[in-house]
Amino acid sequence: MTEWLNGSDAVRRIPAGSTVYVQGGPGEPTELVAAMAADADCGDGCTFVSVCVPGVNRTDYSQLHGNARGIGFFGTPQTADSLLSGRMSLIPKQYHGLYRYLEQVLDVDVAIIQVGPARADGSYPHGLGVDSQPAVLDKAKLVIAEVNRAMPVGGSAAPVPASRIDIAVEVDHPALELRVGAVTEDVQNVANHVTSLIHDGDCIQIGIGTLPIAVLRGLVTKNDLGVHSGMLADGMPELIDGGNMNGRRKTIDTGIMLGGVSMGSQALYDWTVGRQDIVYKPISYTHDSALIGQIDNFVSINSGLEIDLFGQLNAETLKGKQVSGTGGSVDFMRGAARSRGGRSIVAMTATAAGGRISRIVPAIDPGSVVTGLRTDIDHVVTENGVANLRNLPVHHRPAALIEIAGPDFRDSLRDAWRDMAKGRWPA
Repeated sequence: MTEWLNGSDAVRRIPAGSTVYVQGGPGEPTELVAAMAADADCGDGCTFVSVCVPGVNRTDYSQLHGNARGIGFFGTPQTADSLLSGRMSLIPKQYHGLYRYLEQVLDVDVAIIQVGPARADGSYPHGLGVDSQPAVLDKAKLVIAEVNRAMPVGGSAAPVPASRIDIAVEVDHPALELRVGAVTEDVQNVANHVTSLIHDGDCIQIGIGTLPIAVLRGLVTKNDLGVHSGMLADGMPELIDGGNMNGRRKTIDTGIMLGGVSMGSQALYDWTVGRQDIVYKPISYTHDSALIGQIDNFVSINSGLEIDLFGQLNAETLKGKQVSGTGGSVDFMRGAARSRGGRSIVAMTATAAGGRISRIVPAIDPGSVVTGLRTDIDHVVTENGVANLRNLPVHHRPAALIEIAGPDFRDSLRDAWRDMAKGRWPA
Protein backbone atom coordinates (compact mmCIF):
# COMPACT_ATOMS: atom_id res chain seq x y z
CA MET A 1 0.00 0.00 0.00
CA THR A 2 1.41 3.37 -1.04
CA GLU A 3 1.83 5.93 1.74
CA TRP A 4 1.18 9.56 0.77
CA LEU A 5 3.40 12.13 2.48
CA ASN A 6 4.74 15.61 1.89
CA GLY A 7 8.28 15.98 0.58
CA SER A 8 9.91 16.78 3.92
CA ASP A 9 8.42 13.76 5.63
CA ALA A 10 9.19 11.51 2.68
CA VAL A 11 12.93 12.21 2.62
CA ARG A 12 13.16 11.58 6.38
CA ARG A 13 12.42 7.94 5.55
CA ILE A 14 15.77 7.59 3.75
CA PRO A 15 17.95 5.52 6.11
CA ALA A 16 21.41 6.84 6.94
CA GLY A 17 24.11 5.01 5.05
CA SER A 18 21.83 4.07 2.13
CA THR A 19 22.71 3.79 -1.51
CA VAL A 20 20.20 6.14 -3.15
CA TYR A 21 19.38 6.22 -6.85
CA VAL A 22 17.90 9.55 -8.03
CA GLN A 23 16.32 9.78 -11.47
CA GLY A 24 18.10 12.16 -13.86
CA GLY A 25 17.22 13.85 -17.13
CA PRO A 26 13.97 15.81 -17.50
CA GLY A 27 12.27 13.52 -14.97
CA GLU A 28 14.46 14.58 -12.05
CA PRO A 29 12.21 14.67 -8.94
CA THR A 30 13.12 18.26 -8.18
CA GLU A 31 10.85 18.83 -5.17
CA LEU A 32 12.20 15.76 -3.40
CA VAL A 33 15.73 16.86 -4.25
CA ALA A 34 14.96 20.27 -2.76
CA ALA A 35 13.53 18.60 0.35
CA MET A 36 16.71 16.56 0.78
CA ALA A 37 18.84 19.69 0.43
CA ALA A 38 16.73 21.49 3.06
CA ASP A 39 17.03 18.68 5.63
CA ALA A 40 20.32 18.90 7.51
CA ASP A 41 20.17 15.24 8.52
CA CYS A 42 19.19 13.77 5.16
CA GLY A 43 21.95 11.93 3.33
CA ASP A 44 24.13 11.12 6.32
CA GLY A 45 26.56 8.45 5.13
CA CYS A 46 24.56 7.95 1.92
CA THR A 47 25.94 7.26 -1.53
CA PHE A 48 23.87 9.00 -4.18
CA VAL A 49 23.83 7.59 -7.72
CA SER A 50 22.28 9.44 -10.64
CA VAL A 51 22.56 9.62 -14.42
CA CYS A 52 22.83 13.40 -14.51
CA VAL A 53 22.68 15.03 -17.95
CA PRO A 54 24.94 18.08 -18.38
CA GLY A 55 22.83 21.14 -19.09
CA VAL A 56 19.72 19.62 -17.51
CA ASN A 57 20.57 18.31 -14.03
CA ARG A 58 22.40 20.74 -11.78
CA THR A 59 22.53 19.07 -8.36
CA ASP A 60 25.72 17.77 -6.79
CA TYR A 61 24.25 15.02 -4.61
CA SER A 62 27.55 14.41 -2.84
CA GLN A 63 27.11 17.85 -1.21
CA LEU A 64 23.69 17.11 0.31
CA HIS A 65 25.39 16.12 3.59
CA GLY A 66 28.88 16.38 5.00
CA ASN A 67 29.13 12.59 5.05
CA ALA A 68 27.52 11.97 1.67
CA ARG A 69 29.25 10.63 -1.42
CA GLY A 70 28.24 10.51 -5.05
CA ILE A 71 28.62 8.17 -8.01
CA GLY A 72 28.08 9.57 -11.48
CA PHE A 73 28.73 8.88 -15.12
CA PHE A 74 29.09 12.45 -16.44
CA GLY A 75 31.09 15.41 -15.33
CA THR A 76 29.04 18.59 -14.96
CA PRO A 77 29.98 22.13 -13.90
CA GLN A 78 28.20 21.52 -10.60
CA THR A 79 30.20 18.38 -9.74
CA ALA A 80 33.63 19.64 -10.81
CA ASP A 81 34.85 20.42 -7.27
CA SER A 82 33.53 17.15 -5.86
CA LEU A 83 35.23 15.16 -8.60
CA LEU A 84 38.49 16.92 -7.77
CA SER A 85 38.14 16.27 -4.03
CA GLY A 86 37.07 12.64 -4.45
CA ARG A 87 33.62 13.05 -2.90
CA MET A 88 32.15 12.30 -6.30
CA SER A 89 33.32 9.18 -8.12
CA LEU A 90 33.00 9.04 -11.88
CA ILE A 91 32.63 5.59 -13.41
CA PRO A 92 33.31 5.60 -17.18
CA LYS A 93 30.58 3.58 -18.85
CA GLN A 94 29.05 3.41 -22.25
CA TYR A 95 25.30 3.71 -21.76
CA HIS A 96 24.49 0.04 -22.30
CA GLY A 97 27.16 -0.88 -19.75
CA LEU A 98 25.84 1.80 -17.38
CA TYR A 99 22.45 0.10 -17.39
CA ARG A 100 24.00 -3.29 -16.63
CA TYR A 101 25.94 -1.74 -13.75
CA LEU A 102 22.76 -0.31 -12.23
CA GLU A 103 20.82 -3.50 -12.83
CA GLN A 104 23.36 -6.20 -11.98
CA VAL A 105 26.05 -4.69 -9.76
CA LEU A 106 24.76 -1.78 -7.68
CA ASP A 107 22.94 -2.63 -4.45
CA VAL A 108 20.15 -0.02 -4.32
CA ASP A 109 18.46 0.76 -1.01
CA VAL A 110 16.30 3.71 -2.11
CA ALA A 111 15.06 4.79 -5.55
CA ILE A 112 13.70 8.32 -5.93
CA ILE A 113 11.79 8.84 -9.17
CA GLN A 114 9.13 10.98 -10.84
CA VAL A 115 5.98 9.65 -12.49
CA GLY A 116 2.84 11.06 -14.04
CA PRO A 117 -0.67 10.93 -12.55
CA ALA A 118 -2.18 7.48 -11.96
CA ARG A 119 -3.83 5.76 -14.91
CA ALA A 120 -7.27 4.18 -14.78
CA ASP A 121 -5.79 0.84 -13.69
CA GLY A 122 -3.91 2.48 -10.81
CA SER A 123 -0.45 2.22 -12.35
CA TYR A 124 1.77 5.24 -12.98
CA PRO A 125 3.25 6.31 -16.33
CA HIS A 126 6.94 7.12 -16.53
CA GLY A 127 6.04 10.41 -18.18
CA LEU A 128 8.76 11.65 -20.51
CA GLY A 129 10.65 8.40 -20.81
CA VAL A 130 11.95 5.20 -19.30
CA ASP A 131 15.75 5.52 -19.56
CA SER A 132 17.53 3.84 -16.60
CA GLN A 133 14.70 3.57 -14.04
CA PRO A 134 13.74 -0.09 -14.72
CA ALA A 135 17.28 -1.14 -13.82
CA VAL A 136 16.69 -0.22 -10.18
CA LEU A 137 12.94 -0.27 -9.56
CA ASP A 138 12.62 -4.02 -9.17
CA LYS A 139 15.38 -4.29 -6.60
CA ALA A 140 15.21 -1.06 -4.57
CA LYS A 141 14.15 -1.72 -0.98
CA LEU A 142 12.29 1.62 -0.82
CA VAL A 143 10.77 3.54 -3.76
CA ILE A 144 9.79 7.18 -3.25
CA ALA A 145 7.96 8.82 -6.15
CA GLU A 146 6.95 12.33 -7.02
CA VAL A 147 3.54 12.02 -8.65
CA ASN A 148 3.52 15.09 -10.86
CA ARG A 149 0.10 16.37 -11.94
CA ALA A 150 1.83 18.54 -14.58
CA MET A 151 3.86 15.73 -16.14
CA PRO A 152 3.04 15.42 -19.87
CA VAL A 153 2.06 11.83 -20.53
CA GLY A 154 2.26 10.30 -23.95
CA GLY A 155 3.80 7.44 -25.81
CA SER A 156 3.77 3.79 -24.98
CA ALA A 157 5.89 2.37 -22.16
CA ALA A 158 5.46 -0.19 -19.44
CA PRO A 159 4.07 1.74 -16.43
CA VAL A 160 5.18 1.58 -12.80
CA PRO A 161 2.78 -0.63 -10.83
CA ALA A 162 1.27 1.05 -7.77
CA SER A 163 2.64 -1.82 -5.69
CA ARG A 164 6.22 -0.69 -6.47
CA ILE A 165 5.74 2.77 -4.99
CA ASP A 166 6.14 2.73 -1.22
CA ILE A 167 5.91 6.48 -0.62
CA ALA A 168 4.28 9.02 -2.94
CA VAL A 169 4.44 12.81 -2.88
CA GLU A 170 1.98 14.78 -4.98
CA VAL A 171 3.57 17.69 -6.85
CA ASP A 172 2.73 20.06 -9.70
CA HIS A 173 5.70 21.51 -11.56
CA PRO A 174 7.06 21.60 -15.12
CA ALA A 175 9.67 19.11 -16.24
CA LEU A 176 13.26 20.25 -16.63
CA GLU A 177 14.09 21.53 -20.09
CA LEU A 178 17.22 21.13 -22.19
CA ARG A 179 18.05 24.53 -23.64
CA VAL A 180 20.36 24.79 -26.65
CA GLY A 181 22.12 27.78 -28.15
CA ALA A 182 21.48 29.63 -31.37
CA VAL A 183 22.50 28.01 -34.64
CA THR A 184 25.57 29.87 -35.90
CA GLU A 185 26.64 30.00 -39.54
CA ASP A 186 29.38 27.40 -38.92
CA VAL A 187 26.99 25.06 -37.12
CA GLN A 188 24.48 25.40 -39.96
CA ASN A 189 27.18 24.55 -42.49
CA VAL A 190 28.12 21.44 -40.49
CA ALA A 191 24.45 20.46 -40.39
CA ASN A 192 24.15 20.91 -44.16
CA HIS A 193 26.99 18.46 -44.74
CA VAL A 194 25.43 15.98 -42.32
CA THR A 195 22.03 16.08 -44.01
CA SER A 196 23.72 15.34 -47.34
CA LEU A 197 24.74 11.97 -45.87
CA ILE A 198 21.17 11.04 -44.89
CA HIS A 199 18.91 9.34 -47.41
CA ASP A 200 15.23 8.54 -47.69
CA GLY A 201 14.37 5.55 -45.50
CA ASP A 202 17.29 5.95 -43.09
CA CYS A 203 16.73 5.39 -39.37
CA ILE A 204 18.54 8.02 -37.33
CA GLN A 205 19.87 8.61 -33.84
CA ILE A 206 20.97 12.01 -32.58
CA GLY A 207 22.89 13.30 -29.61
CA ILE A 208 22.50 16.41 -27.46
CA GLY A 209 23.09 20.00 -28.53
CA THR A 210 22.44 22.73 -31.05
CA LEU A 211 23.92 20.84 -33.99
CA PRO A 212 21.49 17.90 -33.87
CA ILE A 213 18.57 20.33 -33.84
CA ALA A 214 19.99 22.06 -36.92
CA VAL A 215 20.36 18.67 -38.60
CA LEU A 216 16.75 17.72 -37.85
CA ARG A 217 15.48 20.99 -39.27
CA GLY A 218 17.37 20.21 -42.47
CA LEU A 219 15.65 16.87 -43.00
CA VAL A 220 12.38 18.29 -44.28
CA THR A 221 13.34 17.21 -47.82
CA LYS A 222 13.81 13.56 -46.76
CA ASN A 223 11.11 10.89 -46.67
CA ASP A 224 10.24 7.75 -44.72
CA LEU A 225 12.82 8.42 -42.02
CA GLY A 226 12.82 6.37 -38.85
CA VAL A 227 14.13 7.10 -35.39
CA HIS A 228 15.77 4.82 -32.84
CA SER A 229 17.54 7.04 -30.37
CA GLY A 230 18.44 7.59 -26.76
CA MET A 231 16.40 10.76 -26.89
CA LEU A 232 13.57 12.31 -28.85
CA ALA A 233 14.32 15.97 -29.44
CA ASP A 234 13.05 19.30 -30.68
CA GLY A 235 12.89 19.20 -34.46
CA MET A 236 11.33 15.73 -34.52
CA PRO A 237 7.70 16.87 -34.04
CA GLU A 238 7.81 18.85 -37.29
CA LEU A 239 9.25 15.86 -39.17
CA ILE A 240 6.74 13.41 -37.69
CA ASP A 241 3.72 15.65 -38.15
CA GLY A 242 4.89 16.49 -41.69
CA GLY A 243 5.16 12.82 -42.61
CA ASN A 244 8.93 12.95 -43.23
CA MET A 245 9.62 10.73 -40.23
CA ASN A 246 7.21 7.80 -40.10
CA GLY A 247 9.34 4.70 -39.51
CA ARG A 248 7.71 3.00 -42.47
CA ARG A 249 10.97 1.42 -43.67
CA LYS A 250 12.36 0.35 -40.30
CA THR A 251 13.25 -3.33 -40.33
CA ILE A 252 12.28 -3.67 -36.67
CA ASP A 253 9.81 -1.56 -34.67
CA THR A 254 8.26 -0.56 -37.99
CA GLY A 255 6.17 2.60 -37.82
CA ILE A 256 7.38 3.43 -34.31
CA MET A 257 9.32 6.48 -33.13
CA LEU A 258 11.50 4.90 -30.46
CA GLY A 259 13.57 6.59 -27.77
CA GLY A 260 14.61 6.34 -24.17
CA VAL A 261 13.37 9.78 -23.16
CA SER A 262 12.04 13.02 -24.64
CA MET A 263 14.38 15.85 -23.75
CA GLY A 264 14.17 19.44 -24.92
CA SER A 265 11.64 22.27 -24.66
CA GLN A 266 8.25 22.42 -23.00
CA ALA A 267 6.78 22.57 -26.49
CA LEU A 268 8.31 19.18 -27.23
CA TYR A 269 6.94 17.76 -23.97
CA ASP A 270 3.46 19.09 -24.68
CA TRP A 271 3.58 17.60 -28.19
CA THR A 272 4.16 14.10 -26.78
CA VAL A 273 0.88 14.08 -24.86
CA GLY A 274 -1.40 11.29 -26.01
CA ARG A 275 0.81 10.16 -28.88
CA GLN A 276 0.82 6.42 -29.50
CA ASP A 277 3.38 6.43 -32.31
CA ILE A 278 6.07 7.15 -29.70
CA VAL A 279 7.49 4.25 -27.72
CA TYR A 280 9.84 4.66 -24.77
CA LYS A 281 12.23 1.83 -23.96
CA PRO A 282 14.97 1.43 -21.34
CA ILE A 283 18.66 1.88 -22.13
CA SER A 284 19.06 -1.89 -22.29
CA TYR A 285 16.99 -1.74 -25.51
CA THR A 286 17.76 1.65 -27.03
CA HIS A 287 21.54 1.26 -26.73
CA ASP A 288 21.92 -2.42 -27.57
CA SER A 289 24.36 -2.39 -30.48
CA ALA A 290 23.42 -5.92 -31.55
CA LEU A 291 19.75 -4.94 -31.75
CA ILE A 292 20.59 -1.69 -33.54
CA GLY A 293 22.51 -3.75 -36.06
CA GLN A 294 19.22 -5.35 -37.11
CA ILE A 295 17.98 -1.97 -38.37
CA ASP A 296 18.96 -1.45 -42.01
CA ASN A 297 20.42 1.96 -42.95
CA PHE A 298 20.89 3.05 -39.36
CA VAL A 299 22.67 6.41 -39.05
CA SER A 300 24.12 7.62 -35.77
CA ILE A 301 24.83 11.36 -35.45
CA ASN A 302 26.95 12.48 -32.53
CA SER A 303 29.52 15.10 -31.68
CA GLY A 304 32.75 15.47 -29.76
CA LEU A 305 35.30 17.91 -28.44
CA GLU A 306 38.29 16.91 -30.53
CA ILE A 307 39.53 14.21 -32.89
CA ASP A 308 43.13 13.34 -33.61
CA LEU A 309 44.88 12.42 -36.84
CA PHE A 310 44.47 8.71 -36.13
CA GLY A 311 40.70 9.18 -35.86
CA GLN A 312 40.48 8.87 -32.08
CA LEU A 313 37.62 10.88 -30.57
CA ASN A 314 37.56 12.72 -27.25
CA ALA A 315 34.00 13.68 -26.33
CA GLU A 316 34.31 14.22 -22.60
CA THR A 317 37.43 16.01 -21.35
CA LEU A 318 38.91 19.47 -21.88
CA LYS A 319 42.61 19.75 -20.99
CA GLY A 320 42.14 16.61 -18.93
CA LYS A 321 39.18 17.98 -16.98
CA GLN A 322 36.03 15.84 -17.08
CA VAL A 323 33.24 18.00 -18.52
CA SER A 324 30.88 15.31 -19.80
CA GLY A 325 30.87 11.52 -20.02
CA THR A 326 31.21 8.57 -22.33
CA GLY A 327 27.45 8.46 -22.86
CA GLY A 328 25.83 6.39 -25.57
CA SER A 329 27.58 7.56 -28.74
CA VAL A 330 29.88 4.54 -29.03
CA ASP A 331 26.95 2.14 -28.51
CA PHE A 332 25.28 3.74 -31.52
CA MET A 333 28.48 3.88 -33.60
CA ARG A 334 28.96 0.16 -33.12
CA GLY A 335 25.31 -0.51 -33.87
CA ALA A 336 25.65 1.49 -37.09
CA ALA A 337 28.72 -0.56 -38.02
CA ARG A 338 26.61 -3.75 -37.72
CA SER A 339 23.72 -2.29 -39.72
CA ARG A 340 23.36 -3.14 -43.40
CA GLY A 341 23.82 0.23 -45.09
CA GLY A 342 24.56 1.85 -41.72
CA ARG A 343 26.74 4.90 -41.15
CA SER A 344 28.01 6.75 -38.13
CA ILE A 345 28.72 10.47 -38.20
CA VAL A 346 30.82 12.54 -35.82
CA ALA A 347 29.92 16.19 -36.43
CA MET A 348 31.58 19.25 -34.94
CA THR A 349 32.79 22.68 -35.91
CA ALA A 350 36.43 22.64 -37.02
CA THR A 351 37.45 25.15 -34.35
CA ALA A 352 36.45 26.33 -30.89
CA ALA A 353 36.97 29.45 -28.78
CA GLY A 354 36.18 31.81 -31.63
CA GLY A 355 38.55 30.06 -34.02
CA ARG A 356 41.54 30.04 -31.66
CA ILE A 357 41.52 26.28 -31.02
CA SER A 358 41.46 23.48 -33.56
CA ARG A 359 39.17 20.55 -32.81
CA ILE A 360 41.30 18.42 -35.13
CA VAL A 361 44.54 17.81 -33.25
CA PRO A 362 47.72 15.85 -33.95
CA ALA A 363 47.11 13.51 -31.00
CA ILE A 364 44.79 13.34 -28.02
CA ASP A 365 46.52 15.06 -25.10
CA PRO A 366 47.99 12.59 -22.56
CA GLY A 367 45.79 14.09 -19.86
CA SER A 368 42.60 13.61 -21.87
CA VAL A 369 40.71 10.45 -22.77
CA VAL A 370 39.69 8.59 -25.90
CA THR A 371 35.91 8.14 -26.03
CA GLY A 372 35.64 6.63 -29.50
CA LEU A 373 38.37 4.33 -30.79
CA ARG A 374 39.82 4.84 -34.24
CA THR A 375 38.06 1.59 -35.16
CA ASP A 376 34.69 3.14 -34.18
CA ILE A 377 34.92 6.28 -36.29
CA ASP A 378 33.30 6.45 -39.70
CA HIS A 379 32.37 9.86 -41.17
CA VAL A 380 33.78 13.03 -39.60
CA VAL A 381 32.03 16.26 -40.57
CA THR A 382 32.94 19.90 -40.05
CA GLU A 383 31.76 23.05 -41.78
CA ASN A 384 34.60 22.45 -44.26
CA GLY A 385 33.37 19.09 -45.52
CA VAL A 386 33.28 15.35 -44.87
CA ALA A 387 36.13 12.93 -44.14
CA ASN A 388 35.13 9.30 -44.62
CA LEU A 389 37.57 7.31 -42.49
CA ARG A 390 35.72 3.99 -42.61
CA ASN A 391 38.15 2.06 -44.82
CA LEU A 392 41.10 4.46 -44.90
CA PRO A 393 44.57 3.18 -43.95
CA VAL A 394 46.21 4.88 -40.98
CA HIS A 395 48.57 6.96 -43.11
CA HIS A 396 45.75 8.29 -45.31
CA ARG A 397 43.58 9.47 -42.44
CA PRO A 398 45.58 12.61 -41.57
CA ALA A 399 45.19 14.08 -45.07
CA ALA A 400 41.42 13.48 -45.01
CA LEU A 401 41.04 15.09 -41.59
CA ILE A 402 43.38 18.00 -42.33
CA GLU A 403 41.29 18.79 -45.40
CA ILE A 404 38.26 19.53 -43.18
CA ALA A 405 40.22 21.30 -40.41
CA GLY A 406 40.21 25.05 -39.98
CA PRO A 407 42.36 26.59 -42.76
CA ASP A 408 44.60 28.39 -40.25
CA PHE A 409 45.60 25.07 -38.66
CA ARG A 410 46.22 22.89 -41.70
CA ASP A 411 49.92 23.64 -42.16
CA SER A 412 50.75 23.02 -38.50
CA LEU A 413 48.77 19.76 -38.59
CA ARG A 414 50.72 18.61 -41.67
CA ASP A 415 54.00 19.46 -39.93
CA ALA A 416 52.91 17.59 -36.81
CA TRP A 417 51.98 14.48 -38.82
CA ARG A 418 55.34 14.49 -40.61
CA ASP A 419 57.08 14.49 -37.23
CA MET A 420 54.77 11.81 -35.82
CA ALA A 421 55.01 9.59 -38.88
CA LYS A 422 58.83 9.67 -39.14
CA GLY A 423 60.07 6.10 -38.96
CA ARG A 424 56.56 4.82 -38.23
CA TRP A 425 54.20 5.62 -41.12
CA PRO A 426 54.46 6.97 -44.66
CA ALA A 427 54.38 10.75 -44.33
